[in-house]
Amino acid sequence: MNNSLIFKRIGAYLIDLLVITLFSMILTKISFINPRYEEYVEVSTKYNEMLNDYYEKKINITEFNSKVSKMSYDMNKSGYVYIIGDIAVIILYFGIYNFASKGKTLGKRIMNLQITSAKDKPLKIYNYLIRCILLNGIIMDIITLIAICFTKETYFEIYSIGSNFNMILQIIIFLSIMFSVNGRGLHDLIAGTKVINTKVSNEGLVKENKEEIKEEVEIIKPVKGDKKKEGTKSE
Repeated sequence: MNNSLIFKRIGAYLIDLLVITLFSMILTKISFINPRYEEYVEVSTKYNEMLNDYYEKKINITEFNSKVSKMSYDMNKSGYVYIIGDIAVIILYFGIYNFASKGKTLGKRIMNLQITSAKDKPLKIYNYLIRCILLNGIIMDIITLIAICFTKETYFEIYSIGSNFNMILQIIIFLSIMFSVNGRGLHDLIAGTKVINTKVSNEGLVKENKEEIKEEVEIIKPVKGDKKKEGTKSE
């Protein structure tokens, strides 16, 4: 795959992640949408304190991981609105908005990229939805929402399985983008999509049109010898 296209796709995705992160933060800070906001802030503060203790070498990595794994249940339990908000924003942006903009999110517009059909057929909204669900961790979010409905012990088992599955899925998607001939990741293969560089495509189209016009002009252009014959005949 073209390395420049890989870097452009990474750049576009980072821009889009920034957009959806800002939207999620705004939504989840509205009190009537997130009634457990204060509780989540309290748990998050404890997590940040633990993180500082690790950076300052007050606790080692084993202690840190042990405490974080125990705290993750409380964080996700109190932060379920964040998870639901994350799912909603991702589907709205990467699914519905992508469909409405014909495969051009803000990041892709800036980087001159576009999602198109791999079979040269108009894409339906479900193509974008399948793509965004596989690529953006929605499966893991859903697994987490299910897991917090159970006890801590069951939560850890479900969350661990979901986390491993999501990690393997993302690795496969990344490797398939890197090493496939046309740069189509697993999410593209399943959704029937591909990502193209619109700038290169447009330049190629302009060049092709210019060549066609040139050929037409050469066909229409009269030969000098024919003009002389026409003049002799009229005389």
